[in-house]
Amino acid sequence: MKQKIISAILVCALLLSLCTAVSAAEIERAGTGANIEAAIVAADYAEVGGTLEPEEVLPSSYNSAALGYTTPVRNQNYNTCWAYSSTASFESLLLKNRISSFHLSPMHMNFWGCTREDDTGWQRDYYQAGYPYIALGYLTSYGCVPDSVFDDKKAIEDYAASSGSVYPYRIADGIIYLEAADRDTVKTAVYNYGGVIGNFHYSTFLNESDNGTAYFCNQPDLATSQLNGHAVEIVGWDDNYSKTNFKSESQPTADGAWLCKNSWGTGWCNQKGYFWISYEDYYLFDSRFGPSYAITSSAPMTAVSKMQQNEEYGSTYEFSYIEQLRPNQTKMTYANVFDFSDGYHNIDKVVFESTSQGSKYTIYYIPVNSSGAPVTDTTQWMLLAKGTVEYEGYTGAEIYGFDAPKTKGAIGVQIEKNGDTGITIGSDEWLTSGGKYLFKPTSQRGQSYLIGYTTNAMDVMDFYKNKLSDDIGGTFVIKALCRNDEKAGDVDRDKDFSILDVTLAQYYHSRLTELDDEQLRYADFNNDGEVDITDCTFMQRGLAYMD
Repeated sequence: MKQKIISAILVCALLLSLCTAVSAAEIERAGTGANIEAAIVAADYAEVGGTLEPEEVLPSSYNSAALGYTTPVRNQNYNTCWAYSSTASFESLLLKNRISSFHLSPMHMNFWGCTREDDTGWQRDYYQAGYPYIALGYLTSYGCVPDSVFDDKKAIEDYAASSGSVYPYRIADGIIYLEAADRDTVKTAVYNYGGVIGNFHYSTFLNESDNGTAYFCNQPDLATSQLNGHAVEIVGWDDNYSKTNFKSESQPTADGAWLCKNSWGTGWCNQKGYFWISYEDYYLFDSRFGPSYAITSSAPMTAVSKMQQNEEYGSTYEFSYIEQLRPNQTKMTYANVFDFSDGYHNIDKVVFESTSQGSKYTIYYIPVNSSGAPVTDTTQWMLLAKGTVEYEGYTGAEIYGFDAPKTKGAIGVQIEKNGDTGITIGSDEWLTSGGKYLFKPTSQRGQSYLIGYTTNAMDVMDFYKNKLSDDIGGTFVIKALCRNDEKAGDVDRDKDFSILDVTLAQYYHSRLTELDDEQLRYADFNNDGEVDITDCTFMQRGLAYMD
C-alpha cells in the first residue's frame, strides 16, 4: 500500500453569545503521522444532513458496479482521495443517466484547489491533503474536465499553462448532504444516483479473506487528533454480508456492510480495488470528516454556457447570523449582483446552497439602482421560480429560459421559514486553524446584499464589518447558469451564425479541413466531446429555425 499522510480535520467552532455572532471559525487541527491521506474538513453545518425517502422497497443488496454504473478503479496521485472519490461519484451519476462513461480529471480539481497567486483560496499545495469542500466548490462552480483533456500525468505547470483553454464538460447543479446515520438515506442515494462520497477512519482493521476484503473499526471515542481520514465512493450494500468476514478480534455484532470503491489501484486488496466496510463502523460518515454527500444532478457546459457567480469556491460556511441576531425573523432575501452585459443572460437555472431543509424559497430577478445595489421595491422584482428546499446542500432551481436585461442585475433568493425550519444560506467565509488561514475568500463590496435586514439593501460586507467586526467577510453562494445564444454555432468566430459555420463543421467531419481548439468547441453543438454528423444536423436545424 502506498505511503500517505493525514491532512487536517476540522471541527465545529461557531461561537455564539446572547448578543453577538462571530463569523467564520477557528478550527481544531488534527495530528500527523498516519499512513493515509485525508479528505476532510468539517465546518459548522457539517453536523447535519438531510434524509431521503425511498420511492420503492430497497433490496437487501445492491451493487452499482455490477450494473455498470462505475468507471474502472484508479490509483490516486498525491493525497487526493477527496478528488478521486468525488469524480468517481460524478462518473457514476453520468453513467446511470447514460450521459458518458469516461473518467473525469481529479488532477484538474486538485490543482484548482491550491492557493492562488494573490494568496486567496484554499491555503494548500497540490501535494498536500485536501477537503471535501474543495470538491463541492469545484463541481458547482467550475464543473468537471474529462481525464482525456487533463490526465494524471499533468503537472501544476500544465494547469497554469492551460488556464483559459481547458473547458468544463458538465457542472453539478444539485448536491445533497446526507444524514448518514439514517441507513435508508444512504442506500436511497446510492440507488438513485450511483454513488455516495463517504469518509472514515482508516487504521489496522482491514481483513482479507476468501469472501472479500472487509473493514471494521471497533475503537470508540477516538480524539479528533487520532483520526486518519480517507474518502471513498460507496457504491452498494449487502444486509447479509457476514460479520465473520471481518477480523476475529474486531467483529461487528451483526451482518451487513457497504461496498466501497477505493482509489489505490486494482492491485490493492483481493477485490480489485473494492472492499466492504461494516454498517457498525464507528467512524464511517463521522461529521468531523465533513459532510457525506451525493451529486444529484448536472448540466452540460457548452461553448455558449457560463455560470454567473461572484465566488468560485462554493460554501465553506453557513450564513446563519440572521437567525442568531433575530431569532423571530421568518424570512430573508439574499441577493447577488451580476453583470449580464457580456451576453450570457439567458438564465436556465439558479443554484444556491442552504441547509434550511423544508423552508420555502422564492427566486427573483431584481433590478439594481444607480449605486449598483438591488432595489427594495418588490413591485419591480420579477418572479423566476419558487419551491421548497428539499434537502440540505446545493439546490438547482429550473428557470426555463428567462432573458435578463444585458446590464447589471441581481438574482435574489428569498428563504422563508416553514414551521421550525431555518432561513440560512451558504457563503464562502474564511477559515483558520491554529492562527493560520485554511481558506481566504475573494469577497468584495457590491457583490452580495441582504434585503429585509434594514430598510435598504445592505451590502453583506457592511454586515460583516458592523455586526461581526470582520473585515474579510464572505460572498453568498448564489449562481446563475446562463447561455449566450448569440454565439451558438459560430464556428468561424466571426460573431455570426451562418451557412459557412455549418459547412466548416461538415468539412471537418469529412476530414476536408482542420479546426483549432476554439472552433472545435463551438462546432461541438451537443457538447459530447466530438464533432460528428449529429452536430452538423443540430446546426442545420438551428439555422433553419433562425431563418
